[in-house]
Amino acid sequence: MSFLHRAFLYVTRKRTKSFLLFCILLGIATLVLSAAAIQSAAGTAALNVRQALGGIFTLQQNTSDPDKWISTQVGSFGTRSYYGGEPLTDALARRIMDGVAGIRGYNATYTGYTVPVDANGNILELLESEDSDGGLASLLAGLGDFGSTVATVAATNTAFDSYFTGGYLNLTEGRHFTAADENPAIISAELAAQNGLQVGDRITLRMSEHSASIRGMDAGTTTTEVTIVGLFRATAKSTTLFSNWSMDNTIFTTLEVLKAARPDMGDESFEQIQFYVDDPGELDRIVRDVNALPDLDPTDFTVSVDSSDVDAVTRPLANIDRLLSIFIALTLGVGAAVLCLVLSLRMKERVRESGIQLALGISKKAIVAQYLAEVLLIAVLAFSLAVVTSGFVADTIGGRLLENAVSDTAQTAASDPFGTSLDGEFFADTSDFAPAFAGSNPLTKIEVEVAPRMAAGMFGAGFLMICAAVLLAAAPVLRMKPKEILSQMS
Repeated sequence: MSFLHRAFLYVTRKRTKSFLLFCILLGIATLVLSAAAIQSAAGTAALNVRQALGGIFTLQQNTSDPDKWISTQVGSFGTRSYYGGEPLTDALARRIMDGVAGIRGYNATYTGYTVPVDANGNILELLESEDSDGGLASLLAGLGDFGSTVATVAATNTAFDSYFTGGYLNLTEGRHFTAADENPAIISAELAAQNGLQVGDRITLRMSEHSASIRGMDAGTTTTEVTIVGLFRATAKSTTLFSNWSMDNTIFTTLEVLKAARPDMGDESFEQIQFYVDDPGELDRIVRDVNALPDLDPTDFTVSVDSSDVDAVTRPLANIDRLLSIFIALTLGVGAAVLCLVLSLRMKERVRESGIQLALGISKKAIVAQYLAEVLLIAVLAFSLAVVTSGFVADTIGGRLLENAVSDTAQTAASDPFGTSLDGEFFADTSDFAPAFAGSNPLTKIEVEVAPRMAAGMFGAGFLMICAAVLLAAAPVLRMKPKEILSQMS
C-alpha cells in the first residue's frame, strides 16, 4: 500500500481531526489572501493617482508686479482688472514641450462665461444644482440673461484637462479636441439630453445681454457658432457658487471661440498651462530644465509643482500597505506555529502507529511522506475554498477599510482667501468660482479582487509552510531509532 493511499485512508477515517486541520488552514489562507488582495487594491489606487496627478507642473503668470495689472472701466459698475504681463500662449507651451525632454502633453486653460443658444435661437435650458443658491438665485433674476450664463472653459487639449485626467469627468461620447480644431465644443451628456442635442449638432455662444449693456456693446454681434464634438459625464458630485455655473452646465471650447463670444476680454490670454510628464520620477529634473530655458523669464512666469493632492491620497494608502505587510507576515508566522503545534500533538498520538509501520519495514521517509500527504490533501481543499471566502472578505471589509482611509481626501473648495489683493486693491480670479468636487478622488475607487497570481502565491507559500511544520513536528520521530519507538509502544 503506497503512502498516498495510507494518507487518504487516514484523512477520511479521522474526520474530526481532519476537519479541525481544514479549519486552521482555511483561516490562515483566507486571512492572507484577503490581506494580499486589499494590499494590491491599495497599491493600484495609489499608482492611478501618482500617474494621473503626480506628474504635473503648472506654468502661470508672475502676478506679483502691481504695475502690470490692467484695469478697465465697466460702465458705471466699476472696473475690471486682469494681469497684463507676458501672456501665456499655446506657442509658448509648444516651445517648452519641444525644448524639454520628458513632457508628454499640456493643456492651457481660461474660464469665461457665455450664454449658450440652440439652432432656433432659444437659450439652452440649464440643469439645476441640488444645492440651493440661497439668496443668489433672486439676485441673478434681476440681471436679465446673466442667470443663463455657463462656465466656458477655453482649452488647448481637453484630453489633458485636469478634470478629465483627474477622473472627475469621463468622455462618454465623441472625442476630445485640440487648439487645431475649428470652433469645437464639449458639453455634458445631461445638458445635451435636456435640450435634445447630440454630437455633431451646433449651438451658439454669446455674451450675456446684461454684460454687453454695461459695456456699451450689442450682445447680438458676439454670437459664435460651435459644433459639439464630445459629451462628458461627471463621476462625482460638485458644488459651485451659482447653479448655472455648475460642472453639468459647463462648456469646453477654444480660446478663439471664447474671445469671439466675449470681445471684452481684450488682450487676455490663458490663466495657466498644465504640463504632464512621462515619468513622475523625472518631474524635478524637468522643472529645472524648464526654469533654465532662455526665453522663460522668472519675472514673467512661475513654475510650480503641487503634490499635496497626491500626498493626501497616497499617504493613507501607503500606511495601509505597510500594516498589511506586517499582518501577512504575522499571520503566516502565527499560523505556522499553530499548525506545528497541532501536528506535534498528532505525531505524539501516533507513535504507536509509527512503530508498527517501522516494524513492517516502512522507512522513516515514507512515514513522514504520509504525514505530509495527509496535510497537503486537506490543504488543497482548504486553499481552494479560501479563494472564494477571501474574495468575499476582501470585497466587504477591505473595500470599506480603503474607502474610509481616503474619505478625508475630499476635494472641496479652496481654503485660500477669495481672490487676490495687491497694494490694497482686490482682484477676483475665475478659479474662485470653479466647481469643487466632494467625496474621495474617483481615481481611488477601490476594486478589491483575488487575482490568480495571489492564489498561486498562497498555494506556494502554504506548501512551504506545511512542509516546514510537518518536518518540525516529525523531528522527534525522525531522531528516534526504531528500537526506541517500539519500546514506547509497550
